[in-house]
Amino acid sequence: MRDSPSWGGHVYAAAATQVLRLMERHAGWIGRLVLCNPAPGVDASRAGALEERAALAEREGMRASLAVTLDKSYPPELGDRATYETYRGRYLANDPVAFGMMNRCFARTNMMPALAKIAVPTLVVAGSKDNVRLPSVTEGIARSIPGARYEVIDAGHFMPSTAPDALLKLLRDFLT
Repeated sequence: MRDSPSWGGHVYAAAATQVLRLMERHAGWIGRLVLCNPAPGVDASRAGALEERAALAEREGMRASLAVTLDKSYPPELGDRATYETYRGRYLANDPVAFGMMNRCFARTNMMPALAKIAVPTLVVAGSKDNVRLPSVTEGIARSIPGARYEVIDAGHFMPSTAPDALLKLLRDFLT
C-alpha cells in the first residue's frame, strides 16, 4: 500500500491460511488481525477447479489462465488503468509452475476450524465487487470468529490495488 505507516507489532497477511497457521504456532506474536476477503480453506467442490487452473497455467502459461483468474478477480474498471496494467504485468510474470504448485497446495488447505480459536481483535473486510469471494461468504467467515468486526468496502478481490484508500482508512482505524 502506498504511504502506509509501520504498524509496529501488528501482522498484516495476504493469506488467511498462512496467518492462521502462524497463530497456531505463535499466538502471542499477533495482537490484532485483519483478514481481507479471506480464504481459510477450500471447499472440496472447488478443489477440482484449482487443480484444473494449475494444470492450465503449467501447460499453456500464465496468459491462458487470465480468464479464470485475473479477469474474474480484478476487472479493469476497478481503479485506474495504469494500476491495473501494472498488476496485470506482475500477474503474467508469475512462474506457471510455481503458480500451479500454489493452487494445488491451496486446493488441499482447510484452516476453517482455526477461526473459532481466534482470541485477538479481528477485522474481516469484504470487497463489494469481489467476484472471487463474495461478501456473503466473507461475512460467514467473520461470523465464525468470536467478536470479529465485519466491514464491506467498494473494492474488488485485490483490495490494496482496487481500493487502497478505503482499505488504508479501515486499517488505520482498526490498528491504531
